[in-house]
Amino acid sequence: MPLRKPLRLVRTIATICLDVALLSGTRRMNNTIKLRQLATKPPTLKALQRPAVGINGCSQPQPDQMKYSFSELVFSDRRRTLTEQDAREEAEYNADIEQLKDLQSNRESIQNSINTRCDTLAITLKYLERSGLTLEDVEKLSVIHVAGTKGKGSTCALTESILRQYGARTGFYSSPHLVSTNERIRINGEPLAKAKFTHFFRLVYDRLLFGREHERDMPAFFMFLTIVGFHVFIAERVDVVVLEVGIGGELDCTNILRNVRTAGITSLSLEHTQVLGNTIKQIAWQKAGIIKPGAHVYTHVTQPECLQVIRERAAEKHAQLFEVPQAEELFALNQRSDFLNSCNDYVRLNGCLAIALAYDWLRQSTGRLHRDYPLNWLQLTDEVLHGISQANWPGRCQLVQYENMRIHLDGAHTVESIRVCCNWYRKSTKYSRNPSILVFNRTGDTDTKALLQVLQQSCSFDMVCFVPNLSSAKANDPNQTSVCYSDEAQRERASLIAEAWQQLCDANKQVNRGRMYNTVWDAFVEMRKRYPAHIELDVLITGSIHLLGAAILMLDDFHLGARATNGST
Repeated sequence: MPLRKPLRLVRTIATICLDVALLSGTRRMNNTIKLRQLATKPPTLKALQRPAVGINGCSQPQPDQMKYSFSELVFSDRRRTLTEQDAREEAEYNADIEQLKDLQSNRESIQNSINTRCDTLAITLKYLERSGLTLEDVEKLSVIHVAGTKGKGSTCALTESILRQYGARTGFYSSPHLVSTNERIRINGEPLAKAKFTHFFRLVYDRLLFGREHERDMPAFFMFLTIVGFHVFIAERVDVVVLEVGIGGELDCTNILRNVRTAGITSLSLEHTQVLGNTIKQIAWQKAGIIKPGAHVYTHVTQPECLQVIRERAAEKHAQLFEVPQAEELFALNQRSDFLNSCNDYVRLNGCLAIALAYDWLRQSTGRLHRDYPLNWLQLTDEVLHGISQANWPGRCQLVQYENMRIHLDGAHTVESIRVCCNWYRKSTKYSRNPSILVFNRTGDTDTKALLQVLQQSCSFDMVCFVPNLSSAKANDPNQTSVCYSDEAQRERASLIAEAWQQLCDANKQVNRGRMYNTVWDAFVEMRKRYPAHIELDVLITGSIHLLGAAILMLDDFHLGARATNGST
């Protein structure tokens, strides 16, 4: 009996000690988990924001970046380990893309419609109905339609991101894709899941195949994906579709819609002249073809002759045309110049147009998303600022640090956009002492001399690589296979560009540091032969979105000990 109280005391003390130990262990475990989460959190690389800069003007080092593939860094996407189900879905998806490759390109489709005077829109409607949709079904979608030479994609991406901040469920159709075809169709800012892409691909493809009247009775590549996109947006019950024109506007298959109330026209310059016309006024006429009766049309086109054409076409349709202000003016008016200064150059160029399009759609919508904003409203809401800061449009003035290289990605392909790209690259490398390297290609039949002239006059490069849009000599990803040009034709094109660079060097009495390489892989292998792994490089990849896609895929596999495949020419 006398021992009972001391034993009870000992047991109490022991219990308290055990509780303290468990609590301490739990705290340590939680802290460990938090530290691991911090250590494995992927870097956020918003494509429409300027990268953070250090004291020398270079990007801040990210110590954990090398844990991720290059494409994960580009898309700010930390991907989970693939399961067997994922692998099956990937195989089915790639099989569908292989079939998709056999369809005609959009450029060829529009060219044929001009040459043969066939009605592209009537053909699109035929295949749409054969796929199981009527035009009336599609016109139940609420659409913002955007045409232009450059800035279409970033304008659409910004518009879509802003509208999501207002609570809209968004659909977004764009082209071309960077790496994977399903990027072209997005729901709430995310590329359509590959399993869903496969489902809708098979639904549309099988119906079209079953209903064809002869062997070649199938839509072109872009037309087919446009129809798939309409099926997806209807099934996903989106509130709004931000629809980017493929080529031109008047004859583009996205132009079948008759009731679009909000439209945008971005900057204009000469492009696809064999298809759209040889003068800037002809280009403007084609782009303004998206204007529908009674629509509100917004533009930041500056050329007087182009504006006149757009005004005339708007007047024909009894549509209202609005010219948006410059970004500096709008943000200064709202005392937010500091915010604009932190943004990517493409926000500066296309942000005001995107804001105007978003406001107009909200004004014309009904129900919970309606906002009673006045026409040409010049205020910046919190939703707009948050939408701009959250917008992610990879491959446009984007800087990624990888394998001791500061890789600058920009899909510029016109003289004006190349100038913007060069200005951005010069700012990024202003205080850098790294070797500067250009990787360039321009697809199509356009004359590249003007583009090369801007690059040569604006930037100084220690090494210049002209390449086809081919990652490596091995079989390319089906998403990257060109529907227009063979591998050999692409290499011939790259060789011609290298010759044009040589001519410019001779004319300007400059040393030619340019050379043509058979693949992007070979170009990067040569870089690391010339500049060993301990030397940081500044690399600019530009001239073509398709080139960016090939480079992203190649860099996923690239390492410092890589060897050339079959050399360079």
